Amino acid sequence: MAFLKQAKAVVVHPRISGRGWGGVCKVATSGSERSLTDQARDILGGALDPDKYLITHCTIVASVDVEDVPGVKLGHVKVGSKTINRKYGDYYIKPSCSQFVNNNGDSWSRPVLRKAYQTFVGAHNFQEHVQIEEQSKGRVIDAAARDIGDSLYVDILVATDRKHASLVQDIESGKLATLSMGCTTDFTVCTKCGHYAVDETDLCDHIRYQKLNTFMDNQGQKRVIAELCGHEDYDETGGVHFIEASWVAIPAFPGAVMRNVLSPGEVSEEDVRKVLASPPTAWSEEAVLKAASHPLKAFDFGGGDDEGEGEDAPAKAAPAAPFQDIEDALYTKLKARVKERIEREIAQEAIEQAVDDSVAPMDANDSIIKEGAQRYRHSLQTLVRVASSHTALVEGIAQTNAAYGIEIPVDVYRAALDVGPYSRYQNSDHYRLACRRAAKRKFTPAEIRVVVRVGSLLSHWESNNNPISPTTPEE
Repeated sequence: MAFLKQAKAVVVHPRISGRGWGGVCKVATSGSERSLTDQARDILGGALDPDKYLITHCTIVASVDVEDVPGVKLGHVKVGSKTINRKYGDYYIKPSCSQFVNNNGDSWSRPVLRKAYQTFVGAHNFQEHVQIEEQSKGRVIDAAARDIGDSLYVDILVATDRKHASLVQDIESGKLATLSMGCTTDFTVCTKCGHYAVDETDLCDHIRYQKLNTFMDNQGQKRVIAELCGHEDYDETGGVHFIEASWVAIPAFPGAVMRNVLSPGEVSEEDVRKVLASPPTAWSEEAVLKAASHPLKAFDFGGGDDEGEGEDAPAKAAPAAPFQDIEDALYTKLKARVKERIEREIAQEAIEQAVDDSVAPMDANDSIIKEGAQRYRHSLQTLVRVASSHTALVEGIAQTNAAYGIEIPVDVYRAALDVGPYSRYQNSDHYRLACRRAAKRKFTPAEIRVVVRVGSLLSHWESNNNPISPTTPEE
């Protein structure tokens, strides 16, 4: 029998142009070579019409890196009073990758995800994992694997049929905030003892009773206990098959977040960057004609290069005024961003000091001391990099704190989220006062450190996601 595994991603937010998914695929280490238009038509049985489908991009699952266990013995071996079956010797998860184990204690090695991620394509989109085909809400129409260095992230593109109006409305409004994947795995491997299990009855005691705990290996390294799904040497998919993506209510993997709802009718920043990248001498009559005839309202999921879009459109005589309008709009937008950047830089020194203060040990028993401040900082930096909204970032901080034993009431996080980035306030006193007013109570010293930490990280996130440079890559 195979295991059924699930990992969930927090749905967060925004809208980008249809080229956004193409941008993801361009930076991905692996992806489909087919035209998305053709691929979606085969899966959906018709055209990928944005008026018929809500198109959602989600970073759904992440990999861990594993390493060989020194001097390990394979086969049936005795560990303590138990006999285990050990088929593979590379089952230790590298300590730096522990954060990519999901909250169910399941994990996928980088080579396995690289082999298996394409099985997402064509899978059904359900609600709450009710896997009845007649109740399917849509399909997964594409998948891509992005190597971010620390991990391999798998992104999926989900088409949810708009005939499920209530569901779509909940997704678009943010009321329904989680997308969850389901997969089967032919076997799992314990990351502490290496036991190979083919079903629930075959699990070792570590997986039964100690998942997500840590242990010290023979070299003194602290490692996490988890289930590794499949193995790269098993078959062409590593023994893992992703079978569905469901809209669900409760998140389980804070590191993976739904990133965007793709929608038509937007002029992408890619178009803006192309204009700015051209020197004035390149603003030839031909260039102006192409800009004037460019189908700005198109929702194009074709597999071709963006550079060629609009070339076959009928040429129209274009006066200088439309192009001047673009330049004026850009000037206004950039001027506003310059103002925001100056304000952020004025507050930056205070922010950095707040971050330093906020990650200081809270007391002599603080679990950050045990885990190491550097690792904790790295976890927060990763959240700032991958979160797609203030909500997703704050939820990730709360879950990270909980994982490190920092227990803080929910209303503290809610207050920090309501108040927003630290950099929006004149000084730390104003910021803390706003947080206390939002919570309608006084904070303890530990709670004050947490709200300052959250506000500082929100400032860094906002700085990263509101760049002044028009050449910043589009998500």
